[in-house]
Amino acid sequence: MMLEAEDGLEALPDVIEVKAAGGPADLETMLSDFTVEMRAQFELFRRLRASAESLLDGADEGLAKLARADVKAATDAIALIVRTLEKIDTLLRQLERDRLDAEERQMEARDPEVLRGEVEALIAARVEQAVAFRLEAAVAVRLADISALAGGQGP
Repeated sequence: MMLEAEDGLEALPDVIEVKAAGGPADLETMLSDFTVEMRAQFELFRRLRASAESLLDGADEGLAKLARADVKAATDAIALIVRTLEKIDTLLRQLERDRLDAEERQMEARDPEVLRGEVEALIAARVEQAVAFRLEAAVAVRLADISALAGGQGP
């Protein structure tokens, strides 16, 4: 089923939209899976072409004619598969560039005041940890002194 785009032209089929709806990660996975499938098809057509080429030198002219047609069809299919794989590679590279650009824009778009606040909060948390540690150590020393005094072991 085809959807109509807002400008009246046909849009992509529902299946493509559903698969791409998951975002770039799902699209990347789909393209990678498609690459694996296309490579398998490539190997199949390569074997078919080799098999047909072996029949070209045969004595039967009718069989040789069919073999030439099979060689041509396999060669055309291989060429189409190679072009498709090149397009998939281009799409995957573009997705990676887009991802890196988005990450860079996100880092550049962060408000310096927000970043400053985050750094100050981290510093304050570290200071509180250090003060708490020193306070606990001082209390432990003081308690030890008090225990020693209470036990009659004065200074």
